[in-house]
Amino acid sequence: MKKIMSLSILSAFIIGIIVWVASLIFSFSYSGWGFFIGLGLSVVIFLANSSGGPLSNFATLEASETSWKIQKDDNEMRVNVGAVFYGSVLYTIVSFIVMVITYL
Repeated sequence: MKKIMSLSILSAFIIGIIVWVASLIFSFSYSGWGFFIGLGLSVVIFLANSSGGPLSNFATLEASETSWKIQKDDNEMRVNVGAVFYGSVLYTIVSFIVMVITYL
């Protein structure tokens, strides 16, 4: 548990640094866009680590059409998230708090 927490904090810190550097290079407001970037990153990581959802069913259908075998799976969605996902969620929460404080 300590390992996941420390890796999550480290990944949130790394995401924050990457977004900050990108805000300097592309000249956008870090406090304004940090939350939305974190939210988008969290959704992408969640969908990339999931199986059994609509994206997986579409990929399985495409693969089965090319080999002329239709594969049937259960429609149960499974997600295997790790420390990077938890770090992106932590970054999203912290950036949301910073955005609220900045704009109030």
